[in-house]
Amino acid sequence: MARAGQRLSTIVTLLIALLIALPASAEEGAGPDNRAGDVRPLSAIARLDVPRLDLARVALEDEERAFQGLAPRYAIPNPVSIVPATHGTWEQLDEGTRLWRLRVSSPGALSLNLGFTRYALPPAASLVVRSADGGETLGPFTAADNEEHGELWTPVLPTDDVVVELRVPVKAVDELDLEIGSINVGYRGFGEMLDGRSGSCNVDVVCPEGDDWRDDIKSVAVISTGGSLFCTGFMVNNTAEDETPYFMTANHCGIDAGNAASLVVYWNFESPTCGQHGGGSLSDYQTGSYFRAGCSTSDFTLVELDELPDAGFGVTYAGWDRTSADATSAIAIHHPSCDEKSISFEYDATTTTSYLSQSVPGDGSHIRVIDWDLGTTEPGSSGSPLFNQDHRVVGQLHGGYAACGNDESDWYGRFSISWTGSGTSSTRLSNWLDPIGTGATTLDLLAPGASGMRVTPLSGLSSSGPSGGPFAPSSITYKVENLGASTLAYEVTKTASWLTVTNASGSIPVSSFVNVQVSINANADLLGSGTHTDVVSFTNLTDHDGDTTRDVVLRVGTPELVYSFPLGSSPGWTTEGSWAYGQPTGGGGDHGYADPKSGHTGSNVYGYNLSGDYTNYMSERDLTTSAIDCSDLSGVTLKFWRRLGVEQPAYDHAYVRVSNDGTNFTTVWTNTEEITDSAWTQVEYDIADVADDQSTVYVRWTMGTTDASWTYCGWNIDDIEIWGIEEGATGVEDEIVAAGALLRNVPNPFEQGTAIQFRLPESGAFSLRVYDVAGRLVRVLDGGRAAAGPREVAWDGRDDAGTPVASGVYFARLETATRVESRRMVLLR
Repeated sequence: MARAGQRLSTIVTLLIALLIALPASAEEGAGPDNRAGDVRPLSAIARLDVPRLDLARVALEDEERAFQGLAPRYAIPNPVSIVPATHGTWEQLDEGTRLWRLRVSSPGALSLNLGFTRYALPPAASLVVRSADGGETLGPFTAADNEEHGELWTPVLPTDDVVVELRVPVKAVDELDLEIGSINVGYRGFGEMLDGRSGSCNVDVVCPEGDDWRDDIKSVAVISTGGSLFCTGFMVNNTAEDETPYFMTANHCGIDAGNAASLVVYWNFESPTCGQHGGGSLSDYQTGSYFRAGCSTSDFTLVELDELPDAGFGVTYAGWDRTSADATSAIAIHHPSCDEKSISFEYDATTTTSYLSQSVPGDGSHIRVIDWDLGTTEPGSSGSPLFNQDHRVVGQLHGGYAACGNDESDWYGRFSISWTGSGTSSTRLSNWLDPIGTGATTLDLLAPGASGMRVTPLSGLSSSGPSGGPFAPSSITYKVENLGASTLAYEVTKTASWLTVTNASGSIPVSSFVNVQVSINANADLLGSGTHTDVVSFTNLTDHDGDTTRDVVLRVGTPELVYSFPLGSSPGWTTEGSWAYGQPTGGGGDHGYADPKSGHTGSNVYGYNLSGDYTNYMSERDLTTSAIDCSDLSGVTLKFWRRLGVEQPAYDHAYVRVSNDGTNFTTVWTNTEEITDSAWTQVEYDIADVADDQSTVYVRWTMGTTDASWTYCGWNIDDIEIWGIEEGATGVEDEIVAAGALLRNVPNPFEQGTAIQFRLPESGAFSLRVYDVAGRLVRVLDGGRAAAGPREVAWDGRDDAGTPVASGVYFARLETATRVESRRMVLLR
């Protein structure tokens, strides 16, 4: 993967001159009394020695290549011109067969691979390449491997000494066209970069985290080009779904029309055990391809492999999405450092940007993954696919800064931009991936050789809307296919009364399908606010091959302000270092802007060093809220106003984190660039994954770590708010009432007063009272008889005698003939 980095003070451009020792003439070994199979020992055949590599110079070259954003190398190519007519050793095996051999050695090499730049074998001829000790063998390669491009590039052999053996019928020797054009000397193995193997934060695809992505994982492979460069790539489906072996990777991985034939694809290079980060096999390989299209704008290359993958490899063809929609979550499947295959997760939405930019939408050419929540990417991951929440590819990795131990970003060339490219068939995907002109904007994965039942799409139904509806989207349609050899019976079931399944059972003939619709019905209008879920089960009643489920999530209600901290008085939160509550002085601003002289509203803020800039060599220093009760909330978000100054994350750091236990904190934001706020700015972060339905939620702002140079004003925050959907009743009888009897207060917490808003479900008697945490009556606010409908009553924080009550937690209690409902309120003095 291309990565930006700090340029070396001096870049040495080095060219390695490798001397090739070639024998002056061939040795004819056949004699009239030579017995079949009686061949010379290896010590007696022609040998070609390639000098050792200067690894120090190679390392400097690789540093420069990384700076330039070029694909990483694992071998150094050595151009040669070796043909059986002038090099190597010939022998007569029997009356009808001749043997040609050549030994190639490079002492100390980790691997060797060969590029046959001319390859055309006559029928009955065969070629193998094996280690000199006989431990491993590649081939046999035969006339079946003759391709229009006329080349054959071998996979790597992990040895420094190989033997090339060609057997050819005597009558067909003149038909032979074979030339070794490149000997490639390996100096590091797959998974070995300059700083060692891939980081420990990577997640092997065999781990349970990959269970929902098993079919997608099979589409991804590690690749070699020119016998020396490696990257990641993936097989991609086309609208004809005819298994044309189209394969995508990144443009900067260096594949073009001139070298596409040298592509070697290694399938299923995976750890056999979760967490092993090693032990994979490179035995599932294929060689050769034809260049089809490429474009640097979105950094893509598309080739067509010159043959189908072996059916035994289980390769799949990834689906895709060429719309411009941002993914709500993202998954990367890749080979970090060209190590065994890994999977990474981003649980937040992606953004549309330019390459290596945070500005939205920029030129629209790239997708930014803000930070990986699980796993990462590394050099060698370039060209790997980014899947959206619907298991469809939306881009391929161009580059970025992500690594184990940081929360930095990656950028993927956008599939939608690659679709149109630069307007020609050789620069765009559309001609190749929509060959029948369907105009499709999405396509699902194709799994050749699959059996049983297949259900697409792979995503569930996620819907939302206000109490009483309407909800959008209101339905999803699934394609249920029969991939088996006989008719299958199926059944689709659900539990929730607010769901309807259309075409829920029946039979599907061979190679046919049915559409099943899952819809939200009118019963959902009676649901209380909050998040409601169900699971739809698809069952193959014939043999259960392909049984699967899809989740349904329905979020009812409109997000509302639940807690407000205007900082008119101190909430008493926990501070470390120079964090403090009070009025900022307008100091600092050694770089960026100075602190403000007051809050966004009012005088006071929470800030780091209210009198100036943060300091050098800081460790992390935290401001942490007291526990916030979100036990009856869903879809929780955090909003606040900030004035922040912080250097770029290579040097200084600022964070927003959240926890539901006060110990384990999740980062929801960190600076990915220099921040220099010149005015108060409101920001909002989705914290639902941590905060929904949790009774003890803590928000933390962190300043640090910092380096030894520039300093900035740091954090200033004000007007902190928690928004969410308050959960209502979920019982069938209560749902009707819950749609009418709602109770809330705004703001909450409050200092001087709050407005209590409620709705009466029907005309009749009611009462609204305030109680303290001990259950003692504090104030009667309203009561008597009233018509159905909304009402609002103010409470000024006083009891029935007019005396201000102390800071603390109080409860508003609404009683009607059919409903009792309470609301927690927080008073801050």
